[in-house]
Amino acid sequence: MDRSKTCLAVLAELKRRPDETVSGNELAAALGISRTAIWKHIRTLRSRGYHIESCAKKGYRLRAWSHSLRPEEVIPLLRTRCFGRSYEYHETIGSTNDRAMDLARTGAPHGTTIVTEEQTAGRGRLRRPWASPRGLGLYVSVILRPELPPRHGPETTLVAALALARSLRDLYALNARIKWPNDVLISGKKVAGILTEMHSDPDRIQFLVVGVGVNVLHGSEDLPADTLYPATSLALEREKVVALPSREESWPWSRPHVLAGFLNSWEELYETHMAQGLKALREDLIKVSAVLGKTVCVQVSEGLLRGIARDLTDDGALVLENQAGERVTVWVGDILHLRETGQDAPEPFSS
Repeated sequence: MDRSKTCLAVLAELKRRPDETVSGNELAAALGISRTAIWKHIRTLRSRGYHIESCAKKGYRLRAWSHSLRPEEVIPLLRTRCFGRSYEYHETIGSTNDRAMDLARTGAPHGTTIVTEEQTAGRGRLRRPWASPRGLGLYVSVILRPELPPRHGPETTLVAALALARSLRDLYALNARIKWPNDVLISGKKVAGILTEMHSDPDRIQFLVVGVGVNVLHGSEDLPADTLYPATSLALEREKVVALPSREESWPWSRPHVLAGFLNSWEELYETHMAQGLKALREDLIKVSAVLGKTVCVQVSEGLLRGIARDLTDDGALVLENQAGERVTVWVGDILHLRETGQDAPEPFSS
């Protein structure tokens, strides 16, 4: 066994016995190496951010799950066939979407996942900057090769948003909702954004790159203040949930677990989308919508539309009802404001 694999084997032994102190002799015997080699591997793991406690005359104990997004942390948690199985990890990168686009153009397979600890040029829709501080969020892009005509490409954004909202609701009891078409909100604040980029022929999609940014460990001081929507993080929202009586999490809390839970949910919903169309997910999208029934202002290519968000079509378009009672279908747009119906109308504004 080479040094890298042996180091991972040491980590696996410590993870297998998370509440125990494992002696160096036990580790050495289990892996067929010397105690000195065990000590060197422990030192390597600590340098990668693992909190491993040394107990005098007893051995070693893994004190907490790592928040590193290295493949050895994420891949063992996956239940997927394709998503995340080709996994490229970076300590820092300009943009995971840019890297994914380059890989896709050279033939990277469906499900290839690019992850980084930090982005220096992260971006969202309309090229708005996406703050990507080191070690705090999820900054991930996935290459998709769907058998779809280009007009159905935007549907994949809604599928990714639904997957993230569902995983956060199911695994951590966070009331995540979708602000059509590409944001995930908790408590009315933005916790995640999705950017989908497409390369296509006139009649078929060659590939899609779906980039997802999630605020995970951010404190209030780490969140940008000058954004269209107030921001939050999973850590801030989780503090409210874990304080509830009798609340037990069904999935461990760490960035690798959040990412793996999302990818597991996403592949399942993606396959439903490919087999049955977005219509099969429409009711689920409606249930977790943050906008339906509310008055919204939507920026479209022609200008601004105001109305009450009434419905989603089978293809994921937003149906607005204007002041005249007419219904308008919006296929592409950006919601700049939403409020409860009946509140005073907002002042005019632009993006």
